[in-house]
Amino acid sequence: MGYSLEQNTFIVMSYYRNGVLNEYGDWVYSVDACKDEYLVKYPVVIEEESLKTHIRRIVARFNDTGSVCKGKPTGRPEVSEDVVDDLRTRMEQSPKKSLSKLSLQSGVPYSTCQKVVKKKLHMHPYKISLVQELQPADFPRRVQYCHWFQANLDDNRILDLSFFSDEAWFHLSGYVNSQNFRIWSTENPHAFEETPLHAMKVGVWLAVSRRRFIDPIFFQDTINAARYREQILDVFVNQLLPEELESGYFQQDGATAHTTRENLRYLEEFYDDRIISLRANPEWPPRSPDLTPLDFSVFGWMKDSIYKNRIHTLEELMDKITRFCNENLNEEVLQDIFENKKRRVALCLRENGQHFQHLL
Repeated sequence: MGYSLEQNTFIVMSYYRNGVLNEYGDWVYSVDACKDEYLVKYPVVIEEESLKTHIRRIVARFNDTGSVCKGKPTGRPEVSEDVVDDLRTRMEQSPKKSLSKLSLQSGVPYSTCQKVVKKKLHMHPYKISLVQELQPADFPRRVQYCHWFQANLDDNRILDLSFFSDEAWFHLSGYVNSQNFRIWSTENPHAFEETPLHAMKVGVWLAVSRRRFIDPIFFQDTINAARYREQILDVFVNQLLPEELESGYFQQDGATAHTTRENLRYLEEFYDDRIISLRANPEWPPRSPDLTPLDFSVFGWMKDSIYKNRIHTLEELMDKITRFCNENLNEEVLQDIFENKKRRVALCLRENGQHFQHLL
């Protein structure tokens, strides 16, 4: 049963009122005497042992706190289910909402929002992955390519002889984001980063097979059809082995400079009909860097590595790129990259040509 404040106060007063002074000068108090007096004052049906236990508890509380009332509970009060349901609804309707905005809109403290979202709703923040935009017309072309790949190139012996190519620009100065970059100091150092009016950069063309890579080919001018043929393709084919020219395939993306009639005819002299490209059969699907080994693996890895330290000259930049290739693109690594390629082809088919990165 529950006891009122009046009843608990009576218990304490009765307990001490019935105390007696013994022969040694010590006060002796009787729980039984307090119990009997309580039952006279409050004649209710109650188990005597239960009442005696309550008397001891109330007296101990009074001795410890000077009060018969329970102390305030420690910690913060529990969040009501109504608040939890409101926050759940708001997050389900707008999952990109920040906790700061959630707090502002709901009127619930930020710390409470954080606690509810993480511990009660079991939600966690996940980064958004940036992917190439696809058009609806791209889906069947990606599916067609992936079916062709599985039928013709899902063979390590062929992949050992086939090259997948691409190019990327590397800037000398890298990139400084003034919104994220900070210098900690007791006073403002008024630091600034000088950038040239026209950024110094170098283009890199690279081709990889399952067993080796072609030495990177550098360029600084925008690639047109003639430069692509004379400065890149000529250099590339002169590094090929006889068995690669005889049985391997060559892939390039659909850049205009790559797919002119002259350049496709040039490639046919060496590869016959084993060219994977826009305006070729098999066709390379547009907007598909997620299927290109150099895009989904090598170039990003390369940039993360070479920009760890400041680079001062274009010669140093090109040297770092070359050294990266020689030190990292060994046969074992390339085999792993092409196993990744096969997995991506299978997932692309599973998703009917749409984005599949969330399944990797």
